[in-house]
Amino acid sequence: MKKTWMKKMVSTVLAGAMVLSMAACGGGGGESAPTTAAAGGGSGDSTQAAPAADGEQKVIKFMHRFPDEPYNSFIESKLHEYEASHPDIKFEITSAQNQEYKEKIKVVVGGDDTPDIFFSWVGDFTERFIREGLILDLKPYLDADPEWKDSLIESQINEYTNKDGMVYGIPFRLDCKLFFYNKTIFDEHGLTAPTTWDELISCCETLKAAGITPIAYGNQEPWSASHYMGTLNQIFVPDDVRAKDYDPTSGEFTDPGYIEALEHYQQLLPYMTENPNGVKPDMSRTNFVMELGAMYYAELIEIPYIKMDNPEMEFGMFNFPKVEGAKGNQDILTGVPEGFVVSSKTKYPDECVEFLKWFLGKEVGTQQCQEIGWFNGAKGTTEGLTDQALLDGYQAVMDAKAMSAWLDNALYSTVCDEYLTAVSDLTNGDITPQQAMERIQAKAKEAQTLVSTGSGQ
Repeated sequence: MKKTWMKKMVSTVLAGAMVLSMAACGGGGGESAPTTAAAGGGSGDSTQAAPAADGEQKVIKFMHRFPDEPYNSFIESKLHEYEASHPDIKFEITSAQNQEYKEKIKVVVGGDDTPDIFFSWVGDFTERFIREGLILDLKPYLDADPEWKDSLIESQINEYTNKDGMVYGIPFRLDCKLFFYNKTIFDEHGLTAPTTWDELISCCETLKAAGITPIAYGNQEPWSASHYMGTLNQIFVPDDVRAKDYDPTSGEFTDPGYIEALEHYQQLLPYMTENPNGVKPDMSRTNFVMELGAMYYAELIEIPYIKMDNPEMEFGMFNFPKVEGAKGNQDILTGVPEGFVVSSKTKYPDECVEFLKWFLGKEVGTQQCQEIGWFNGAKGTTEGLTDQALLDGYQAVMDAKAMSAWLDNALYSTVCDEYLTAVSDLTNGDITPQQAMERIQAKAKEAQTLVSTGSGQ
């Protein structure tokens, strides 16, 4: 059975490669499923609003970053469903892949063609827009509608609430980072899911000695390393210090815990995919699915991709292992919800909010987890769901004592760029952890000046 599946997988990947090579000029990056060609929604695709039959036409520009299938079709079908029940509303839909989306949204927000509703991340990625007054505060709407407010998972809404109490977004999908492991490989070698750092290294040693790559990893798009570093920073750096450093007005990054975090990242490199800076993150997932890696530090939202590519695979999940003696917070689960925000420049704020109540509510959320395997921020969306892997991932989020934004979204843009570049250089063996932190410290000092003078991003 395994041989039959492998032949099927290889042919599927080759077909996917042909599709990707044909579409290469459209940009890329992000989470595209390697076995699924986008249908009706490529990078940068746009669906224009249809003319209104009569009366006032309220055109709402909607921008998202999910042009792959089946996600694009699900989103568009829901928008068109809303149009059918609200004849005065028409959506103009635009989408782009992850990295291209990040660049585009920075340009269009604040311009004359800004979207009314658009996808955005928790952390400084959106805070930059808030500092410029470009995001609508949703708190007054939530306070005015207690039923809506109570229908949302409080811990997830808290992630979209900034230090000033502003609620700037509503979750579209819940997410977190967990180690996935191949149960068959672990069983064959008498291994169990590690709970401590020493146990993780011991597992890696056993697997490597057996000729198996312990951890599938790809960092050609450096945000991948940021997920490791974000988690390790949480483990080694106290919460109050990290909060101060992640704030661009006060960041220094001088705590020795940051170097410890980089040193532990270095310890994992010999057990990871060879030359990870030359491997795309989604290819590392494919390597895990093809049993070319026994473990994979994955996002909750990747479960549907894995099941799509190898329905027969048995995999489990475990939290990032504890490190004895570390001075940070080891109860934080890396990952936060991702969602939609409303532009403060929209002509239709009330209409945008009413749409989000429905689109990001329980009814659509239940359909969403059943059809595409993603959970939104509404309560009670798991009713009728039988996929145990999805339920386990969802429970990990619900059980988390605290959660933390992705490092590349939590940091000020210039500091983030330097951090990711430095970790990439460290991955290549070109610099030491101390040299990496010296570069990051210099950028943090520069960022303080940029923010204080208002000349930064």
